[in-house]
Amino acid sequence: MSRLKQRRVPPNYELSTLIQMKIVFFGTDEFSIKALEACLHSGMELSQVVTTPPKKKGRGLKLESSEIFDYCQTKNIPVIEYPTLREAKVGQDLLARRPDIFVVASYGKLIPNNLLEIPKYRLNVHPSLLPKYRGSAPIHWPILNGDKETGVSIIDIAEKLDAGDIYCQERIAIDPRTDAAQLASELARFSYGILKKVLAQVKAGQLRGIPQNETEATLAPQLSKKDGEVSLTTMTAEVIDRKVRGLQPWPGAYCFIKNERIALLETDLPGATTSGKPGILLAIEKEGGIQLATHDGILKILKVKPEGKKSMPAADFVRGRHLTPGMILQN
Repeated sequence: MSRLKQRRVPPNYELSTLIQMKIVFFGTDEFSIKALEACLHSGMELSQVVTTPPKKKGRGLKLESSEIFDYCQTKNIPVIEYPTLREAKVGQDLLARRPDIFVVASYGKLIPNNLLEIPKYRLNVHPSLLPKYRGSAPIHWPILNGDKETGVSIIDIAEKLDAGDIYCQERIAIDPRTDAAQLASELARFSYGILKKVLAQVKAGQLRGIPQNETEATLAPQLSKKDGEVSLTTMTAEVIDRKVRGLQPWPGAYCFIKNERIALLETDLPGATTSGKPGILLAIEKEGGIQLATHDGILKILKVKPEGKKSMPAADFVRGRHLTPGMILQN
């Protein structure tokens, strides 16, 4: 595999040439939309949008197109769905568009090296403070790990995953009660201004990158349904609460209560201590929540969803199963 060349603006590159620069954008989900809008508002030409084909979603496994495809359809933006980027025709199509810049934001597929050699610049919008959280779940893991801040990094695309030079990086605080879905929306909005700033630097011939510190690199590995399993008797309240918030909307946190699988949709940390045995139901609240004993204090469960049923207040669930304070919910 050939090493990708680092992109630098030649000193004599004419500004009049840069004004005509063309962008090919790669994106798939809702996070990508704000980055796409930054490209649309950059003063450059958006030559093509590349996204992934429809996928089966929901209980009916109905084929649904990507959020980027739907957005482009409503805005009359040229968009194409490639099942794979490794076919020769893909390279021919992209080369024919003579792009100066590839912008990638939550595309979901690796772009082969032969395609990355086409443009002068390759900009990857990554929602973490690289080199922390390289990988496919950089929004979820900061919440799961209890981090106080995160951010957006605009980087070059290198052979090694998310290891390219950093062109721009900005930080934001993580609200202690936010979930991954809310944080994704916040980071998407945040990415708009950062990407516009970087595209302006490209336009002005001022783009410069800083190598990442490999000794500080951490991974944000892909999540699976198994990652969502919660033990009410062995995990602390804080860990459970992080899972509930950090795994929204997928894969979601769940536990088993009396052998019934229950999705945990909303929890809270009242900050109270208890001498109760971990897993014991302490109280059923009039407001709809329940209080549960854990190793490090009380966990409040507000909303649950039994498998195959609608979501409901946790108090309604335990009453419907004739569970009362003093009972152990999970052995």
